[in-house]
Amino acid sequence: MTATTAEEHSGHIVSEAGIDPQRDKALAVLEAFLPPHRADSGNALVGKGVSIAFGGVKALQNVTITAPAKTFVGLLGPNGAGKSTLFDVLNGLKVPDSGQIIMFGKDVTKLRPWDRAKLGMGRTFQANRLNHDLTVGENLLSAAHLAIKGDPISTILGLPGPTKSEARAEQAAYAMCVLLAIEEHWHDRVSDLDFGRQRRIEIGRSLMCGPAIVLLDEPAAGLDAEDAHALFALLRQLQKDLGLTIILVEHYVKAVLENADLVYVLNQGQLLASGTPAEVAADPVVRSEYLGSVLDLEQTDDITQAESLADEADSFIAEQANADADADADAEETGAEEPAAAQGSNENA
Repeated sequence: MTATTAEEHSGHIVSEAGIDPQRDKALAVLEAFLPPHRADSGNALVGKGVSIAFGGVKALQNVTITAPAKTFVGLLGPNGAGKSTLFDVLNGLKVPDSGQIIMFGKDVTKLRPWDRAKLGMGRTFQANRLNHDLTVGENLLSAAHLAIKGDPISTILGLPGPTKSEARAEQAAYAMCVLLAIEEHWHDRVSDLDFGRQRRIEIGRSLMCGPAIVLLDEPAAGLDAEDAHALFALLRQLQKDLGLTIILVEHYVKAVLENADLVYVLNQGQLLASGTPAEVAADPVVRSEYLGSVLDLEQTDDITQAESLADEADSFIAEQANADADADADAEETGAEEPAAAQGSNENA
């Protein structure tokens, strides 16, 4: 099945074919291997009125977050805002004191992480969970164990069922390497690779289970600006190619504002703002409480960081304004040309 036919049949892969033959082939292999998505429209994941406390500390207070299907959602906020705690609640590692977690219309509040994984949820953590003694291919294959049919005896005897199933999984793992642009490292040990490539492998492992929803906890942590931008471009491409709903926690504000469809901002366990990147970046409360308020500067004494965050927001707003102005100018120019063209046509007639 090609990527184009997959899109026509509302399957897993949704990218357009013909741009990169190697990538098209990889997408076709994954289309045949990964399970179909549960829903392509509506809300993929909703955290509704979520609250949780640890002793006297209110980590989350009546937080509501909605991730529509096939969107890229960013979660911002200072350290200690409750972002990772919210991820733990969404993922099932923690049960909220109150509120609901709804996944594809089903209440999963009391389901454990592995049960949510079966419904189509994957997650990465701030620290890599890779086996550094294994190769890249072996790490990716380890995440596909549920798709490899058979039992130890059948495998030892070399019966065709497990052998064929493992071969399909290996093809899918290599196809994932192609999408991650690390296929040349298939046989390399993870410990021999730089941190940026290890991040890609970690993301690939989470995708080998065929999730429809992927939670990424600070995927760009530890990367320089160039590598972080490359990683976000890759995530955006994967989101489009595989029809994913991506929700990520990230401190790299500029990358989130440039790539997300929706942005939520947490502060001290409460939802500070939500909306499009431009709306959130321009929100006066966000700019006051998160992007560099006097109170934050007094508490952190990190003036450079606060000013940098505000500058990133300002730059994004300016770029959006320039893009809108260019679009308006193009529209006016087109509108001016059309009457002239029509007049010329009338004169020729």
